[in-house]
Amino acid sequence: MTDPTPLRPIAVKLVLAAILFAAVPAVVYQQFRVADEERTALLLDSVAGQGRAIVEALRPVLETGDPATVSRVGDRMAALAGPQVELRLLFRPRAATIDSFLLVAAVPAVPPDALEAERGFLIRSRLLEAAWRSCDATESIRRSVDRDDDAERLVVAVTPVQTRAGCWALVTRLTASESLARTVATPYWQRPEVVLALGLYVALAAFILLVLVSVSRSLSRFERLARSISVGREGHRRFEKLNDVPELAGVARQFDAMVDRLRESAAAIRETAEESAHALKTPIGAIRQSLEPLRNAVPEQDRRGRRAIEIIDQCCARLGELVSEARRSIEAAALMADPPVERIDLGQVVAGLVEEMRGPSEAADVRLEAQVEPGVTVLGSDEAIETIVENLVDNAVGFSPPGGAVRVIVAADRHRAHLKVMDQGPGVGPQSLDRIFEKGFSSRPGAGREPAGADRNFGMGLWIVRRNVEAMSGTVRVENRASGGFIVEIVLPLAGPA
Repeated sequence: MTDPTPLRPIAVKLVLAAILFAAVPAVVYQQFRVADEERTALLLDSVAGQGRAIVEALRPVLETGDPATVSRVGDRMAALAGPQVELRLLFRPRAATIDSFLLVAAVPAVPPDALEAERGFLIRSRLLEAAWRSCDATESIRRSVDRDDDAERLVVAVTPVQTRAGCWALVTRLTASESLARTVATPYWQRPEVVLALGLYVALAAFILLVLVSVSRSLSRFERLARSISVGREGHRRFEKLNDVPELAGVARQFDAMVDRLRESAAAIRETAEESAHALKTPIGAIRQSLEPLRNAVPEQDRRGRRAIEIIDQCCARLGELVSEARRSIEAAALMADPPVERIDLGQVVAGLVEEMRGPSEAADVRLEAQVEPGVTVLGSDEAIETIVENLVDNAVGFSPPGGAVRVIVAADRHRAHLKVMDQGPGVGPQSLDRIFEKGFSSRPGAGREPAGADRNFGMGLWIVRRNVEAMSGTVRVENRASGGFIVEIVLPLAGPA
């Protein structure tokens, strides 16, 4: 397995993709906006330059102030204006107010019945105010304004000419109906081509993000189902049923096949364990039964013969325990592959086991006490929980001194069940605390009393406990008691509603 990196998770890639999809248009838009502003400025400069050129051509006529000459200025303007340009020549006498501007000439000509509308437009568009400021500043003003008739905009340049009679202001404008004027008339982000490009980009980004989200959701469903299967919460749901991405169909089928093989393997392991245990215990039992006639036939005076029979009997007992431990070990492996799915009342099972084990513990001069909270339900199997409790209680009784007590507690919080087994034995040395769950490890402090059958200890009990607990998605914790003794705590997830 390769080492995980921060960029491997699909969720991280999804976030990065969203950031990139948001950043790219912002950066590109900013560059295009700057270019468009430069183009607009160039267009305004062009209109203003055209206005200045026309003003310079008209300046001799305007400075003479001859009414006969000024009356023909409209013809001169028409000759100078291009086909796409509208001109308005305004005049303000000296010491006059802003309302004293007169429309002297226009290209194209304004009909008499439209003069009032033209004046209203000049006022509302604040072009008269612009002309007033240009006369005072004696410099051209560039701007764009809205037009009343169709709400389009006009590119406008106001160029002043100061004479002895007053101030002349030439308004040069390019209508938005022309292609060049539209560059200024419409904001960049409202241009049809920009809106279309943005729409296509958003659609593409949404589609790609949708694909990533779909894959991520399918994988998340796979993860939840795999977690549920690993703890035995889902017995019949299939990965293929959860998948809605065709490209993941093969993966889903392989997952289903893998789960099926694991369950078949677990069943085969359990069956093999049963058959092997039965096959091995049968000859062991026959050997032990055959010892009875020999024991009766060997006289008490034959110490060597009696000792040999005792050794054979002990070895048979040891072999029987070894077979039982091997069976439990194999069953623990099967539990890891195919966890149990039954709803178990933990308190009820533990209370029953404590009653069954009370007699043997009292025979060993150890009290067995139970404190059980009712209604604590977990997912597992009776067999797995019985193995856990029996191994823990046997171990606690074995290490408890004569007259001691072993307490078994079952409790629950909001989400977890707790099973504690506490004894009054010598505890476990600090150097052994991390190893007591290892397979084959056994620690028997001299301060403790050896339990009956201690010669048959194989160091498998706590290892099997941990395997069973992990198969039920639980954890196991151990510690020495401050007042003396040892605590083993099992934490299991509570079963959900039935």
